[in-house]
Amino acid sequence: MANTNHQEKERFHDSLIIVLLSFSIISLLYGSASYFWHPQGTFVYSIFSLLLAIGLGYAIYWLTSLRSKLTITNEKIKFRIKGPIEKTKKIAWEDIESCTIVKSSVFGKWDRAKVTLVDEKFYSLSGRNGLMIETKSGNHYFLGCKNIGELQTALNGQEEIWEVVASK
Repeated sequence: MANTNHQEKERFHDSLIIVLLSFSIISLLYGSASYFWHPQGTFVYSIFSLLLAIGLGYAIYWLTSLRSKLTITNEKIKFRIKGPIEKTKKIAWEDIESCTIVKSSVFGKWDRAKVTLVDEKFYSLSGRNGLMIETKSGNHYFLGCKNIGELQTALNGQEEIWEVVASK
């Protein structure tokens, strides 16, 4: 049986996105209701606003239902995202060519375009914070992790063997 070195559960927690989507929904509902008290409002505009508000409501539901779990054992790394979509990825230690811990700034954590590889498979709810893995078969993965300090302690053990890349 594998010994668990690190385990982390996380959910989508970017409240700024949720607040912006909520204000958009309120604005669209106001626009939809304007058909009843503005004579120049059209029924098509009202229905279109209502459908957009419903779509944004579903987006909030979808984001808040996302959950992730990162488990690192002495045999493998396992990452799982649950929600409306489910994805599980297991990578054995013997299949890993290189592994780098990436820590991004608070404002740069979602600036993925400048710090990612084109063929990288990206699994994260915490932006660009976590493990960047290259396998021996040439695949690149990014597995998100919220608590980088605990992750580094779990992987390093007694020695500092993992490189930490911190973006400004």
